[in-house]
Amino acid sequence: METTVEKLEAMFQKSEADLDYIEKRLKLDFANNAAENGSAPEENPVVLLENLMAIKARYTALCSEVKEIAAAQKESVDSIRQNLNSVMQLIQQVQQTADVEVPPLSELEQQAAELLGAAGSPSTAEVAPPTAASSQQPPPSCATGDFEDLSEAMLEAVPVSIRGDVTLADLNTFYRQLQQHFSTTKSGSLSVQKMKQLNMSVSEAKLKTLQHLALLTLDRKGCVHLPTPGPC
Repeated sequence: METTVEKLEAMFQKSEADLDYIEKRLKLDFANNAAENGSAPEENPVVLLENLMAIKARYTALCSEVKEIAAAQKESVDSIRQNLNSVMQLIQQVQQTADVEVPPLSELEQQAAELLGAAGSPSTAEVAPPTAASSQQPPPSCATGDFEDLSEAMLEAVPVSIRGDVTLADLNTFYRQLQQHFSTTKSGSLSVQKMKQLNMSVSEAKLKTLQHLALLTLDRKGCVHLPTPGPC
């Protein structure tokens, strides 16, 4: 594309130079011969010069249009390349955080990706589903006041779309607060409003994370229930 544009520009520059030379030559001939020889109206050098000037202006306009088209095409290709790279990265993130199998690119799509310089096609291997939370959950302790903290592996098993930016330390703090409350009271449920009154570090992401790990349940009213431990 760039080579073609350069050739066209060279042709236009040569045409402009030729037109300038013809214009000067005609003016010189007209000045020398106008007084000696009569000319027919259609052969008047002035008319010819006007036509040449119009042609020259048209060549200049065409040259500008070619440059604008080349610039617009380059901008479009760059935009498509950026969007394609963003889509590739998004697909890779989805594969890493969800149990999704993305079909491989077709031959035509692969050629387009290579032509646009994409970062590379996403892996088509199916992402292994997260390990069941129940198998990772430590057995509840029977001793009063002795609470098991959650592990980093348990937190990472929860999809990012559920846990958000919850940290392990904050989640363990909130989980201990829940266990302490239910171990010292006879209430079987606890509302979010009551948690806030008790100054618990409650958040929707923490509740959903613990629910995903099967460490608590939420009823229709949004109240929290902890699973009843079995006999020791």
